[in-house]
Amino acid sequence: MSSIQFLLIRATKEFATISDTPALDAEVLLSHTLNKERSYLRSWPEQALTPEQMDIFQGYLEKRLRGEPIAYIIGYREFWSRNFVVDHHVLIPRHDTELVVELSLKRIPRNTALKIIDLGTGSGIIAVTLAAERPKTEVFDCDINEHALNIAKINAKKHHVSRIKFFQSDWFDAIPETHFDFIISNPPYIAHDDPHLKQGDLRFEPQNALISAKQGLHDLSNLIERARQHLNPNGFLILEHGYDQKAQVKSLFNEHGYQNVETYLDLGGNPRVTCGQWLTASATDTPSAAQHQPLPNPLAAPPEVKLPRKLVQHLLHTAQATPNIEVCGLISGVNHVPTHCYPISNAADHPQTQFLLDAKQQIAALTHMREQGETLFAIYHSHPTGPATPSKTDVQLTAYPEALHLIISLNTKGVLEMRCFKIVNTLTQEIPLLLVD
Repeated sequence: MSSIQFLLIRATKEFATISDTPALDAEVLLSHTLNKERSYLRSWPEQALTPEQMDIFQGYLEKRLRGEPIAYIIGYREFWSRNFVVDHHVLIPRHDTELVVELSLKRIPRNTALKIIDLGTGSGIIAVTLAAERPKTEVFDCDINEHALNIAKINAKKHHVSRIKFFQSDWFDAIPETHFDFIISNPPYIAHDDPHLKQGDLRFEPQNALISAKQGLHDLSNLIERARQHLNPNGFLILEHGYDQKAQVKSLFNEHGYQNVETYLDLGGNPRVTCGQWLTASATDTPSAAQHQPLPNPLAAPPEVKLPRKLVQHLLHTAQATPNIEVCGLISGVNHVPTHCYPISNAADHPQTQFLLDAKQQIAALTHMREQGETLFAIYHSHPTGPATPSKTDVQLTAYPEALHLIISLNTKGVLEMRCFKIVNTLTQEIPLLLVD
């Protein structure tokens, strides 16, 4: 028997011993085999596969049962709502790295021509995303691995980004430009004896992109020291690092003279990205660099949305516990307006009240949104058929154009995640969502 339903049940059972998300793995591989969306599998459970499709699917099953990552099997991974080509020569894009993009976009004015460099680009997820989201920027992309650089070029072409300059370089060594407004990197930061290297996807990823000497701090230290000679006055250095490296990394930033040094948490509540600003012109500045228009002070930038980590965890837990609600939203005003949870299908008609937050949590959410100067906000969750994304055709979203929209969705690894959007003049703008203790 080779129906979709039967194959999903069988594959889920086989994956149960090697994956934390066996059902999701089975769906992703089968939908890729059929070149269909995952929703197709639920709509046509009795559909039988052809012999050729069965052979392809069986090959995928065998690779996955050997532990090979899903991204390498199907050849792509989603990042920032875009699919990026990946293979064994580059790291698999991870949601944690989206925090690097969020923090960068917060500091990059939309209509200002700035120079950005992404060091150790791998598949190019950071450089391509920033170039796509900030069309005025001049982006430099480098990697020491020629094959990785070719993958980054493929992704730039795939997403129609033509303003990236690519260089094969060991960090700054072969970069012809001297000064940048933003230096961004997700460098190797895992110690060679870290037990995680022998677990899960890390076993199959390029070790030279993962491992760094001095207990994972060598490349981070090197970049923090050298970036000072390559930053324009008021420029930013933004680095991803290990969850247990916050103290060492912040100390390195401070020791080397950076200002406004802050470390930010990922959605798991772990310290993941540290940013620092170089306020002093380097002694090696050229006249043109010294005359460069300084970047605005980050304190003058529009604030990101801050929410208590415990509140976000509660929202994700609630979404996980309500699998029968495919899409719902929480709409509320801050001036003593009752909080309602609307099914998206009749949001503009007669709302149906459902509980998503208790009274204390409603007050906490409203208080934090009020601190951001907002008068209305919405919380949506899409489960298990996500991801949900805002669009100008979405009745629920466009009905409240002044609202912030917190989208909870199921990512490709089966993990619920939250992102924040706002619609301004029918255009969707993503706003950094940062967790605070």
